[in-house]
Amino acid sequence: MKIITVSRQFSSGGRELAKRLADALGFDYYDKEIISEIAKSKGLDENYIENSLSLGSIRAIPLHFAKSFSYAFSNTGMSELMAEEKRVIDEIAAKGRDFVIVGRNSDILLKDYKPLNIFVCADSEYKIQRCIEKSKDAAPTRREILKQLKQIDKARASSRSLLSDKPWGACTNYHLTINTTGWQIKDIVPIATEFANLYFGNEDTVK
Repeated sequence: MKIITVSRQFSSGGRELAKRLADALGFDYYDKEIISEIAKSKGLDENYIENSLSLGSIRAIPLHFAKSFSYAFSNTGMSELMAEEKRVIDEIAAKGRDFVIVGRNSDILLKDYKPLNIFVCADSEYKIQRCIEKSKDAAPTRREILKQLKQIDKARASSRSLLSDKPWGACTNYHLTINTTGWQIKDIVPIATEFANLYFGNEDTVK
């Protein structure tokens, strides 16, 4: 079984790269499907799960639960959600199929499978521009976007620190770091695909 984990700075294009890479290799792809499974299992709203896991804490935000209003008083804790996330990821791996997975500290949770770990980054200006282009509502200010970028990446680093003493984003923790600044994501995919094929064909990296 071949596994690729893609960690990424917010708005660096990591999610798009992961999906295109999965398509190019013919691998299964997992991203928000994990959140959907957790929400289904716990009877909670997907946005609540996403925000809780992404921001590293249970925040006071409006909740819309899948089963009943009584869930609003159950206070499903962060540790419980992370345990459920691990369960879902373990079940995916147990299928024995090749797959690409985005985020979720999967490089740590799946380390025994010897995955190819990719980290995607970009400079602030590039990430801000991507946010503006993808905004469905009125475009936020550049200052607001930069604040959000820092907040989300800080939360991802904090979440990882609960599982590992290896810092989030440190180049030595990944097999391949890709800086997408100034690139179209589709143009990077052939290079990433070739690297993946070399990685999985190298006995020293996968044994």
